[in-house]
Formats: sequence, C-alpha cells, structure tokens
Amino acid sequence: MVLASQAFTALIPLLLLASTLAPADDGDVVSRGIIRRFQLGGGAADAVRQLFAHPGGGATGVLSVFLLFFSGVSLARRMQRMYQQAWQLEPSAGVGRALNAAFGLTVLVLGIGLLYSTRTLVGWLPAGEVLVAPLSVLVSLLGSFVLWTTVPWLLLDRRIVWRRLVPMGMLAAVCASIYGVASTIYMPRQLESYSERYGLFGVTLALIGWLVGMALILVGSTAIAAEFDRTEAPWARRVRRTLGIETTVVEAARSEPPSRVGPVPLPPSSVGS
Repeated sequence: MVLASQAFTALIPLLLLASTLAPADDGDVVSRGIIRRFQLGGGAADAVRQLFAHPGGGATGVLSVFLLFFSGVSLARRMQRMYQQAWQLEPSAGVGRALNAAFGLTVLVLGIGLLYSTRTLVGWLPAGEVLVAPLSVLVSLLGSFVLWTTVPWLLLDRRIVWRRLVPMGMLAAVCASIYGVASTIYMPRQLESYSERYGLFGVTLALIGWLVGMALILVGSTAIAAEFDRTEAPWARRVRRTLGIETTVVEAARSEPPSRVGPVPLPPSSVGS
C-alpha cells in the first residue's frame, strides 16, 4: 500500500506536468491516454477529461516539477529498499547508490512512456483488430520484461547479475500484462461508479486502487523470484539450468565470505596450565 501511495504521488505530478507542457491544441493528451488505456466512455470519460484539463498557468507546471522530483526520489528509495530486503543485500555506501537510484527512476519513467508510445503506434497499424490485440499484448510482455528486469538491476546497484533477475522480470511482465487486460474490463465500471458517487475524487480513488494492484504484482513477483533464486529444491535448480542462470547462482553463493567456524582460541593465561 505504501508503494502504491508513493507511486500515486509521483504519477499525478507527472500527468499534470505532461498536461502543462502539451501544446494548447493538444492539451487533452493525458485524458485521451487514460481513456484509451482503460477504454472508458460516458460519464467516466467526462470525469477524466475534467480532472486532467489543460492547466491555465505556468505555476502549476513549476509546482509539478518539484512534486515530481521529491515524490519520484521517495518512490525510487522505497523500491530500492524493497529489492534489497528481498535479495538480502545491505545498502551500498557512497554516491553510487544515489546515482543508480536516479538511473533506475529515469529508466522507469522513460520505459513506461516508451511502452505506452509503442502500444499506441501498434494500435495505429493497418492490421485490423484481430492482429492489433495480440501485437499489443506481445509488445506489453516484451517491454514489461525489459523494464522490470533492468530497473531492479539498477536499484540493486548492479550487484546482482542481470540474468538472475530474468525470472522476476518474466513473472512481473506476465502478471502485469494479465492485469492490464483485466483492467480494461473492470476499470470502466469502477470509474463510472466512483465518478457518480464522489465526482472527481472518485477518479483518483479508482486510480489509487489500480496502482495498489500493480504494487502487489511488483512486491509478489520480487518475493517469489528472490526465494526461487535461493532455494535448493531440485525442480528450481532444473528450471534455473534451463534458463541458464544456475551457474550464476552457484558462483554468487561461493563468492560470499564463509562464516568462521572452528575452535575458539584459549586466552594466553590458560595455555600450559
């Protein structure tokens, strides 16, 4: 829930900033994107258009930049702590930790934007609805896999080999793609119901609920992949060998410093007594 709330506080300034920087004749780019993403119509679409209407002044854009910076840094640190706890790594010291967190946040924002743009371009292809839907799902799978494998790799200060994060990226990509398809089914009804009950505030509640689902996917896929990486069960080792990461896991385990096990030395006064 904390991860979802911090993602929401980073999402709203980002969307407001995009609305501010958009040209005057294309000020509804954010609302059109949300409506297209969740296939909204009727009152839900009108509420989204009203919520993300083009701001009138530049003060909103400046405020959005500051809010985006601080909320984005907070989100990156929260995700960094989550990945470090799952993979049982101590926080790194020095400037490298902050730089990798900044790189991870940049890749996250650019990756989500690039993924959305690619899906939009796929939707414009003259391939018919029969082929557009499978192509969109395939693009979402590939893009989500690269995104949710690279971002943890950067937030973990690149101390985990990228290949060991492949299962986590695959699991997160599959779950996020299924969740995206399911969102087009239940989100229109939820946005319509919430907007009728609570007005514009209902739209924000629906978006927070959607982000909670995404946060659960990220937390669950991280925990499952970390345990899969550590377990010595035969089936897990077979799967790791199939993916080509079993050797990497063994080498990482051998590189850990062994614990000192042995007889405790006697104090000098007790020797020879």
